[in-house]
Amino acid sequence: MLRLLAVSLFLECQNLTQVASQLKVARRSVNTWVSDYLSKGLVSLLNLKKT
Repeated sequence: MLRLLAVSLFLECQNLTQVASQLKVARRSVNTWVSDYLSKGLVSLLNLKKT
């Protein structure tokens, strides 16, 4: 899952821009995923439904 990978990479390097570039996604998406993870935990990344 891309969100889990993004958080994992962030925790390794602490740089949202590098993570976004490596995964070829918007930095804002990475920021949202990391923020959700830090505030709500792993469960926040496992929501598989698209809204």
